[in-house]
Amino acid sequence: MKKVSLGLAVLTLFSCGSITHKSKGKTYFADLLKDVDKVQLKFFNHGDTLSEAITDQSEINIYKELITGKRDPKQKIKCDSTGQILFLTKEDVILNAYFSSRASGSKYDKACVTYSEETDNFGSALTVRSGQDIDDYYFKLRSTAIRMAQH
Repeated sequence: MKKVSLGLAVLTLFSCGSITHKSKGKTYFADLLKDVDKVQLKFFNHGDTLSEAITDQSEINIYKELITGKRDPKQKIKCDSTGQILFLTKEDVILNAYFSSRASGSKYDKACVTYSEETDNFGSALTVRSGQDIDDYYFKLRSTAIRMAQH
């Protein structure tokens, strides 16, 4: 009887653990990000850090779409972190993601985003809208920095 009870307890423990583990998908991240009121983009290229704060909710939603909860356990998505996306709620960082794109200096052809939650790794390609938005901000910030350096 003790072996059956112990076996049942172990089975329950693993079952509950896998339910918790599987819950970190799209719904988990949508709930995590639901109150985000600011996104901060940081670009690491060319030895300096350029940043842009975004508070327009329609633009914030473009970046929320990137957080899909798609697992990348073998880290097949190659992201050399040319930038960072901080999701904030009332100035508290809720999620920290890294992106790379050719325009912002990535050595890889495919633009992507990666993020982690505890020991789980997630990643996906940038959407067309987010990739274009990131590139636009990068070029705007980079040209401003160059102009400022010349004066």
